[in-house]
Amino acid sequence: MQADNMNFQQNEKLFSSKLFLYLSRILILYTFSMIFKSFDHTFMHNFRTFDFRGQLFSIIAVVFGLLAWEGAVRLSRIIEKRIAHKQTSRKLAILCTTLVIYGLLIAYAFGFVYGLMDMVLFHRYEAWDSWLSFSYDLNFGIFLFYLLILAFNGIVHYYTIWKEYQVQTERLMRENIQAKYDALRNQIDPHFFFNSLSVLTNLVYKSPDLSADYITQLAKTYRYILDKKFENLVTVQTELDFLDAYLFLIRIRHQQSIQFLASIDEQVKSKGMIPPVTLQLLIENAIKHNRFSANDPLVITVKSEGGYLVVSNHIRRKANPDISSGIGLENIRNRYSLISDKEIEILTADEMFIVKIPVINIA
Repeated sequence: MQADNMNFQQNEKLFSSKLFLYLSRILILYTFSMIFKSFDHTFMHNFRTFDFRGQLFSIIAVVFGLLAWEGAVRLSRIIEKRIAHKQTSRKLAILCTTLVIYGLLIAYAFGFVYGLMDMVLFHRYEAWDSWLSFSYDLNFGIFLFYLLILAFNGIVHYYTIWKEYQVQTERLMRENIQAKYDALRNQIDPHFFFNSLSVLTNLVYKSPDLSADYITQLAKTYRYILDKKFENLVTVQTELDFLDAYLFLIRIRHQQSIQFLASIDEQVKSKGMIPPVTLQLLIENAIKHNRFSANDPLVITVKSEGGYLVVSNHIRRKANPDISSGIGLENIRNRYSLISDKEIEILTADEMFIVKIPVINIA
């Protein structure tokens, strides 16, 4: 898939290059010059369309056509700038009218060059006489091919504009998604920090030494949040390393009342990705909504299962639950919706509260 994408990008760059653009114009003009020879019956004599006269005609047609083509492009840009303030329908009418008039002049000018070349180099006067008499075959034929080229150029031009619009729309969409994701991540920073300061305030008066250890681990956990601030995903192992410091803070506050058990495949740890601070929010959510004690601890387990991290705990609702800030589960759900088509699953079964977090694998 990645190789196909690289090939597509390389081909797209090739097709968008100026070299490819001018080579395609030359091929089109040469093809039209070969077809156009049927309008001048002198070329049909003995079917000698590939002799020196015929090829010289094609070369002049290509050179003249490239100049006329480039002139039409520049003329279109000038007109579009000057009538940018007008309504779309009027702009289109003015642009088409101008290009048609330009095409008539180009057709007449080419007839002059063609007839003059034929007369001077080959002493053939048929094309010159046709030009002098405004021959339908000569002038209309050239003008018809001009319209075909103009139509082709218009298709290419508007396809390019459409592609640029698509790229710009996609870029704006990505920026919008990233802005929303950053806003969700920024919710976590003050929320986590102020909760930790609240714990530290109570701890300082009880044990200065323990407070020092708490501050050290708090610095580690907050450093993690700052370091991962601009990352959408981290490995499961990185998140578990962060949890070691965070659980130290939990154990200082709640002693053995909170237990955390992890059973995760090594492959998932090293290759699996999740949004940073996801597991910490789930643990905090469980502590916030459940009662626990040293004799009856709250056991929170996390295991890998079928492409998910399954986080679960027994439901022991508090009589007076802590006031929720609404950050935890909703934050995780919203972050997943912005970075993946997978969603978190929240289940309640057999007195168990279960949250299934998709593990994202990036090749």
